[in-house]
Amino acid sequence: MKISAFSAAGVCSHTIVAFSRLALIASAGIGLAFSAAQAAPVELNKIAAKVNGKLVTSKEIDFHMAPVMALLQAKYPRKGPNYEKEIKKARSGILDRLIENKIVVSELERKGAGIPEHVIDGEVKRIISELFNGSEKEFRKSLGESGMNMQGFRESQKEKILIQAFRASQFNDVPPATDAEVSVQYKKRRSDLRDRTQDKVTYRKIFIRAVDPHRPGSTPGTQLLLAEGITKQLKADGDFAELAKEHSAGAFSDSGGLWENEERINLSPAFAEVIFESAPDTIIGPLKDPAGFIIITVIEKNLGPAPSRSKVADRMRQEVEIEKRSARFKKWMDTIKRSAMIERRV
Repeated sequence: MKISAFSAAGVCSHTIVAFSRLALIASAGIGLAFSAAQAAPVELNKIAAKVNGKLVTSKEIDFHMAPVMALLQAKYPRKGPNYEKEIKKARSGILDRLIENKIVVSELERKGAGIPEHVIDGEVKRIISELFNGSEKEFRKSLGESGMNMQGFRESQKEKILIQAFRASQFNDVPPATDAEVSVQYKKRRSDLRDRTQDKVTYRKIFIRAVDPHRPGSTPGTQLLLAEGITKQLKADGDFAELAKEHSAGAFSDSGGLWENEERINLSPAFAEVIFESAPDTIIGPLKDPAGFIIITVIEKNLGPAPSRSKVADRMRQEVEIEKRSARFKKWMDTIKRSAMIERRV
């Protein structure tokens, strides 16, 4: 039986799930900080903005940042200026979107709008299926580690659906989507609509331990340097299989680090996102793993089946018309922001 794609010999299976989990914990800011002088707890859920009396909290931003954090922490083992720049840009964009959401919700509440609970149930199920490989257990665990409970998450989804309904009702005087536009949208979205639970991938992996018991004096710093050196060799046409046999502490190192037909559902969500978005024969890494560093190259991807155009034609038509409404919505939002009471604190 194969172990998790990010496991290594002697390392507990699924350790790299922390790509998602630890990012959620870290970004949520859970915990208390004390100084020798004042021993005062740090505020855990700061107010990031006030919008027409409604609050946008740091936890809301952190929750939406979790997927970004997971990927960036893996992508930039050394952090650094580029990492900080991307984090800052992502947080700012999320705060802008949440502020706009609160403005729209204020308008809808004024008009007495609401959403049936079964609609929210359906959206939660979709998110579990698409982002957590269908595992409700992983979904709930991520919620808990991010400081978000189910009620808060359902409320965020309610806001999202309300906003979508608002845009559909208030900006519906756009030209209907044509069959040609529906076909173009389907072609663009076909891969995203596939059954991801049936995705499979064949790849090679080199795993470098954070501390190698066979290398006296090794540290995470020296091991990262080793991983970076191997990556340079690979990008200079080094033999991946041979270097895996020489250096990898992971499973299947004797076979050149080859993982064949690995199912997406066996991978952590963050790693699955990285590997299935990567082009074949590209050297990726070193990526950060709680137990060390990982270098991978994709050999072949076999994606799950996509629904037929006829099955999702109505959805594609709606998406085309939503995109057409976006320009009008932006214009409306720019206008209403001028009269909204917005206090941005970060």
